[in-house]
Formats: sequence, structure tokens, C-alpha cells
Amino acid sequence: MENGRFVGINMVRHTLVVSSYVLTSTLFVQIVLLGIIFPNWGDGNGLIPGQDVTRFHQVAVEQAEAITLIGWSAWELRPNGWGISGLMSAWYVLTLPQPWVLAPIQALLYGVSVALLAKLILAATDNRRFTLLAVLPVVLLPSAAIIYAQPHRDLYIMFGLLLAIYGWWLLLRMQQAPLGQALQLATGGVGLIASGFIVSWVVREFSAEIFQGLGALFVLLLSICSYRSLRQSPKYVICAVASPLVALLLLLAMASFHSGDFFTGELEASPESAGLQVQPLEQEEHWRSSSWLPSRLDDTLRRLAGARDHFIRGYSHGRTAIDTDVHYRDVLDVLAYTPRAVQIGLFSPFPNQWLPHPEAEPVRNAYRVLAGAEMALLYLVLPFLLYAGWCWWRRPAFWVLLMPALAWVMVYAYTVPVVGSLVRYRFPGYIILVALALAGLGQAVVHWRSARRRRLTAQP
Repeated sequence: MENGRFVGINMVRHTLVVSSYVLTSTLFVQIVLLGIIFPNWGDGNGLIPGQDVTRFHQVAVEQAEAITLIGWSAWELRPNGWGISGLMSAWYVLTLPQPWVLAPIQALLYGVSVALLAKLILAATDNRRFTLLAVLPVVLLPSAAIIYAQPHRDLYIMFGLLLAIYGWWLLLRMQQAPLGQALQLATGGVGLIASGFIVSWVVREFSAEIFQGLGALFVLLLSICSYRSLRQSPKYVICAVASPLVALLLLLAMASFHSGDFFTGELEASPESAGLQVQPLEQEEHWRSSSWLPSRLDDTLRRLAGARDHFIRGYSHGRTAIDTDVHYRDVLDVLAYTPRAVQIGLFSPFPNQWLPHPEAEPVRNAYRVLAGAEMALLYLVLPFLLYAGWCWWRRPAFWVLLMPALAWVMVYAYTVPVVGSLVRYRFPGYIILVALALAGLGQAVVHWRSARRRRLTAQP
């Protein structure tokens, strides 16, 4: 068992190494690649035109100018509805109104995220080589570079998600800790979960709803682990019982902080729920409530269906749009689409989207080719996620990583029918699944080598 000082030194080292690489890569992409080598691919500020990042930057510059003229009373958290622009504008006022000044902050946040993921992978596998192998794609994959080399919201979301997951891991660890240590773990866990929730909510408001869902999953997981802990060793009864209770209180706090109704107006419940008669055509435009589901869960699914309608209305014109004719009007529609959502969430973009498109800009086609090369590799890696589960399903750390990561990917697979956007939205959870799969691949190779040696030794 590693002592706290050694773990702390390791996490700092990992953070510094990853942050240095990310910082260097970001400056290279923005200043050299998009500024000197391929200036036609950039917008003149190191950003890729036609993406949200250029609009985030423009709004941030405008607010920074207003703050310079009027004062900090002109600052808004979400100018034009974008929390990322509010954060960028404040930093622009303190430094320069250029995206590259954000690179050190982005690099640090990404480095911390990777260090936290490495710590959790190590807890799940108990193998440093597997941990190193697992976190390599988090830094080296093209989809990762797209996230950290541009001022995307998803980088901050990833940071918030890893903070929260590590916080839930601390709440789990308190179940087998003495009272004094358990209090420290509980305090740290609550602080990390709350920080991750707030960071994510600031840059993308509806992410708060996903965090609530993850919080409910962890209340369930911690309750199961608490029951097992009490059966195996009732030594720390108070701590084991307190762990899921703390998680439940956090869930209630998240629900009160944000009501969870971001997409509530996108799809209304059918008036039939109130006993009114509805024409057949009108029924197709409403959500049909299910009497056999708890109303809170049914309403959550209604808002999920509304979120999909929202994205279809606003973004179905994209070249990577897929299944835009699919709408959910009751829980059975959601269940019926689940196999397809799993396929899209884990394996898109599909091979027919890997080659250049004749109508796309050169930079977009570069994206398509890089995404294709990446997915061709991941198609070989992802099946080992099952092997990882077979090897480490008894270890709570495995579930602490798998459960929120898979839930995160599935939420967006259900709601975002544009693969180009889905790749970014799913990234914080998807990269955790990739890391676990690579760790599983490493373990499979070790097992294969051991079996081969045994066969050779057994030969006369």
C-alpha cells in the first residue's frame, strides 16, 4: 500500500509531465501549425474556423473590451449563453485577448485530469505498466489533441468529471477507514465532487443534470459496497453507513442547486396524462408518460427525448448527422434504440465517415482522416474492455471508473445525432473506457505470455 506522500509526489510528477506535453502541443498547433504551416486552416488566432471555439473567442474578446471600458460590472458569467466565454474574457482582461494565453491553464487542467485517471487505473489494476499504457491515448490520440489544443468546453468538463469521480472514490474508501481518516476522506470527497460539479455547470449548464444522474448511480454503488463491507468486516460500521449517506446528501444538494429542467420545454407530456382527449397527430408531438415507471424517472426520460429533438432541430444539417429520423415519444422508444445507441456511442464515426468528403474544407477532411485512423485502432482495442471487466470486476475501483464513463457516453449517444459533435461531447467518459480497454489489453498479453510459457515448459 503506497503512503500518501509517495502518491502525492507521483501525482504531481504525472501532472507536470502531461501538462508540459499538452502545453507544448497546444502552442505548436495554435502558433506553428495553424499560424505558419497551414495559415489557411486557421482564423488568424490559432483557432479552426467554423467551430464553436471561434465564436467563444469572439464573444470573450467583446466582453473583455467592455470590461476594459466600463469596469468589471460589465462581466457576465455566460455572455451569449456561453460560460466558457465568460471565463475566457476574465483571463483576457488580465493578460492578452489571444487564445494562446489560455494554453497554460488548459494544460494544467488536462494534466491534473490525466493524473487522477492514472491513480484510479492503478487502483483498479494494481499494475504500473498497465497504468502507463492506459493513459497514453488520453494524451496522444488526435481526438484528445482536438480537445486540449483549442479552448473547448469539453476540456473543463473532463476536468470536472475526473474530479467528481475521484471524489466518489474517496467516499468509497472511507468505508474501510478509521473514523479520523474517514472524516478526511469524506471532506476531500465532498470538496472534489462539489468542485467538479460546479466547474462543469459553469461551462455547460445542462451537464449538471448528468452529474445528478451519476450521483444517483454512486449512491447505489456505495450502498452495495457498504452492505458488502458490513458483511465482511463490521469493524467500521459508522464509516460504512456514512459513505452512501454522504453521497445521498450531495445528490440532494446538486438537485437543489440546479433544478434539472434544462430541456423541460423541448417536449411536453401528452395532455392525456391529465385526462384530456388528444388527436392522433398531436400525440406524435408529445411524450407519452408510462404509468409503470416512477414519475421522476419518466420525466427524466422525457427531457432526454426533448434534448434529442433540440439537437435534431438545430444540428441535423451536419455532414455527420445520423439517425435524424429517430425521435423518442415514450420509454419503449428509448429502450428500443438502446442497442443502436451503444453502437453509435462506442464505435462511431463509422468507416463510411473516415474518408475525405468532396464538399468539406481541407481542415474538416483532415479531421475525418485522423478520426478514421483513430477509430481503426480503437476497433482493435475496445473489445478488451470486456476482458478488463473479466479480470477486475471484483475491484470497486473498476466500477468507479466504468459506471460513470459508460453512463456519460450513453447519455450523449441517446441525444446527439451528429457524430462530429458526439465525439467531443462523449470524450470525457469515452477516454476512460479506452483507458480501461488498453489496461485489459495489457493484462491479456500478460496472460497469453504466461499460458505460452506454461505450454512450452510442459512439452517433453
